[in-house]
Amino acid sequence: MIDAFAQFNEDRHQAIKKYKEKTGKKVFGYFCCLSPEEILFAADVLPIRITGTGEPLQHADLHVPPNSCPFARSCLDAGMRGLYDYLDGVLIPNSCDIIFSMEYLWKELVPRPTPPAIISGVDIKPFVHYINYPEKINSPEVMPYYTTILQTFRQDLERTLNRTITDDDLSAAVTAYNEDKVQMKRMYDMRKTDPPAVSGYEAWQAAYASVSMPRDEHAALLKDWLDEIEQSGRRAEEGVRIYLSGSAMDHINAHIFKVIEACGGQVVSDDLCVGTRTFWYPLNLDLPPLEAIARRSLGTACPRSTVTAHIPENRWAHIKNTTAGFDLEGAIFYVLKCCDARLSEFPHLRDKLRQELDMPILFLEGDYTIEGVEQMTGRVEAFLEMIEG
Repeated sequence: MIDAFAQFNEDRHQAIKKYKEKTGKKVFGYFCCLSPEEILFAADVLPIRITGTGEPLQHADLHVPPNSCPFARSCLDAGMRGLYDYLDGVLIPNSCDIIFSMEYLWKELVPRPTPPAIISGVDIKPFVHYINYPEKINSPEVMPYYTTILQTFRQDLERTLNRTITDDDLSAAVTAYNEDKVQMKRMYDMRKTDPPAVSGYEAWQAAYASVSMPRDEHAALLKDWLDEIEQSGRRAEEGVRIYLSGSAMDHINAHIFKVIEACGGQVVSDDLCVGTRTFWYPLNLDLPPLEAIARRSLGTACPRSTVTAHIPENRWAHIKNTTAGFDLEGAIFYVLKCCDARLSEFPHLRDKLRQELDMPILFLEGDYTIEGVEQMTGRVEAFLEMIEG
């Protein structure tokens, strides 16, 4: 694994602080892969995804019910403890109920580096920027509504940063993000071989680094690394070929990759928010850049979104797209406790995988701790042995 990727994975907070000190650029945190982070990049801001720690909570339990997402509670706790004290702003969409509440919680409970700029009762330079992401993503009114939301965010960001974000800036961001998507897709194509050229955990490390560093730099590093792999002809370990679908996948939950590989499996494709849901579909260069960003955001195959149909088959469509050609032997669903969106969709997706792809399924429910993931070793091992048998 490239050292530049490793530093953003092993001690991402320190790596981001060093980047900020070296470049003098602003750093904004964001929740969820459906966030329009391209607009932040266009403003010469480094967008970084906010993640938790997996450690016992110190503050958040006083403010958030214990029967809510452990990942989100850990993110809030990390903010309250000052782990994100280097952020110049936070972008929060109303993705799920608990993330929606982060707008209020982050404003009220997490220290901000600059005092509010209040004029007529309005903070004209907000630290927390809220994106009212549509719940239903395919009605005729969605695009004009959401484009207006993003235009408002663009203007708020301009006031906060005291700079103009031009259409050329947005176009450059779209191009940079598309190039990163090309390299990510290339990495996944290299995992279609048997054995794959890149292991599941290696691929996750490369993908996870992208949410902590500039996308243009990530694309260039990833290209160089993949070039080296192709030239050397190296291969990862053989294993039962697994499709992994899961909740928020950061450095804590990613231990599931290690467990699968230790038990004789190999994740070769996925349905993850730090995975195929972030890069599988490119932005449309033929559209005005703000519309292209809006359509990319709305097109993110997130379980929280609904459509006009009774059953939202957009989720199944994404899984079909990301399973094709990988010669899969089984699927593992790793879902965090209290993740209502993922838990509610699982029975339908499980049945579709069995009926249309004849694929065995293992369901795992996690508590967002490394110890909890490691306790799943026996079930994963038995599942892989069943497939091999």
